[in-house]
Amino acid sequence: MPTLPPSQKLLRVFATTEHFGVVADTPFGCGYRLQGLEVAVSFFGHHVYFASGDAVLVLTETGSCKLERPDAVDNLYLLQLIDTVDQRYNP
Repeated sequence: MPTLPPSQKLLRVFATTEHFGVVADTPFGCGYRLQGLEVAVSFFGHHVYFASGDAVLVLTETGSCKLERPDAVDNLYLLQLIDTVDQRYNP
């Protein structure tokens, strides 16, 4: 299983996607899209979702994160996309 990013990095990428991305209708509700990365917050704000293709990474209110489907084909791509967005917009 690949190493998951720290919660601080995920929150930074969420803020970056919110700022530079476009409003998008995601499978988790209204969110944002940037370079193929979709982010959204759950209705009550307890979870932050990061998605691309069939991969979904969930950040919980406690700061823990997990891949929603550990066997999804796009999991590695999603983690690379999170790194790419972070490096490109937050040098």
